[in-house]
Amino acid sequence: MAQEHKLEGLQAARAIAALSVAYFHSYVAVRGAFPESAWLPVPVLAKWGFLGVNFFFAISGYVICLVASKSSFTVAGFAIKRVFRLYPMYWVALVAVVGLIAWGKYAPQPLGHFLYSMTLLPQQGAPAYDLSWTLERELVFYALAAICVPLAGIPGLAVALVALALAGWVLGNPWSFHLLSTTQTDFLAGVLVFLARKPFARIGSAIPIAAGVALLAWTRSHDFPFSVPASMALILAGMVSLELPWQRRPFRWLVAAGDASYSIYLMHYIVFLVASIIGGQWLPFALPLWACEIWRIAALFACCLISYATWIAIERPMIRLSERLSRPPVLTEQLA
Repeated sequence: MAQEHKLEGLQAARAIAALSVAYFHSYVAVRGAFPESAWLPVPVLAKWGFLGVNFFFAISGYVICLVASKSSFTVAGFAIKRVFRLYPMYWVALVAVVGLIAWGKYAPQPLGHFLYSMTLLPQQGAPAYDLSWTLERELVFYALAAICVPLAGIPGLAVALVALALAGWVLGNPWSFHLLSTTQTDFLAGVLVFLARKPFARIGSAIPIAAGVALLAWTRSHDFPFSVPASMALILAGMVSLELPWQRRPFRWLVAAGDASYSIYLMHYIVFLVASIIGGQWLPFALPLWACEIWRIAALFACCLISYATWIAIERPMIRLSERLSRPPVLTEQLA
């Protein structure tokens, strides 16, 4: 979820990942106002949109390698940027969750559990805000990168991820602070795409994207171990080198959604809960059944607008602040 080395195709990939997850959860926005018989969601997204999380992890693997490959990379600077990238917007989302809890619209949480969840440190059960389970795994991956890259480079990070993923697969993903886990293959997908970026660049974007989508579709009925990370790696490889008229309106909007993708991920469930309350309890009239999908899209649109506003007001200033704080001090010669 880092912002360095902005590539339009990579930003579009972020948008696709965030919007896929948001659409997967969009039933929350309509369930309060419409019976399930009125729902007409996009079948693929309604059933498989959660795979956007896997895509997010692959994107993180690639982006962190971009950051770590810079000559100016330092562990201290890396840590500062990750902290300012993850926590401020996450805490804003938690403030909204507190409001929902006080309102009686979200499950109450023990204070100790809520405070621990604020740290994003690994925990065995669900965090106070359900969606933040992914951020715990992101934090573990960042820690692995900070340890492995200075010692063994990006190839060493890839080897560590392979070992941890295989151990998780063999042992059935035991509780190990999110270390021994097949989830590591999602991050590995992005790392491998980075390591093979030059061969992929020669292939272009169309073939990897088509192959990745076809493999993903086929594995929905013919699953095999690590099929999803393999699919995500191919799609990501194509998206990184995808060349489109990004400055034209439809594509420019997609890139803007990529900028706000972290906010979209964090805020969509909260926005959908409020949309459900508005549609089911606050309106003085019952919504017609035919308006169900219009309400769903309106909730998604509202989520994007709110998320872009938080990107402008919170995320982008925090990114700039982290860049200033992580900048090495300028040494001046002290004259006697």
